Amino acid sequence: THATTIRPGTQTTIPSTMKTARPTLAPQPYPIPTGTYTVSSGNRTCIKAVMGLQLMAQNAQKKQMEYMIVNPNATQTFGSCGMVQSELNISFSEGFINFTFGKEAPRYYVSKIETRLQLPSEGMLYYGAIQEKMFTTKLGNS
Repeated sequence: THATTIRPGTQTTIPSTMKTARPTLAPQPYPIPTGTYTVSSGNRTCIKAVMGLQLMAQNAQKKQMEYMIVNPNATQTFGSCGMVQSELNISFSEGFINFTFGKEAPRYYVSKIETRLQLPSEGMLYYGAIQEKMFTTKLGNS
């Protein structure tokens, strides 16, 4: 046991090496592999996403979260390049995840993420979509 006595009239400071603890997600047993997903039109790349993908859904039968890591080596990537909107579609054996990118010069953003996941071992089908401005950035940034 370590005790510190502070005398009246003295000041104490917290060392700068101490940090405030922040909440974290429960650790997962496996690292999430990173893949590079691109969409091009001719010789022009309009989307390049370097990311790891993990999908999670609430299993109503088991009353617990289900996690599924997408293996980038087992995916197919396609999409479209547009002046105002572009799409990145990533499919894999258990489903897909689609990203819709919007452009309001000089800014770009993700306007929609849609996913479908079917786990044959459980017979469960999950679907989710978010439609709002996310990950806004300037041209040439990420």
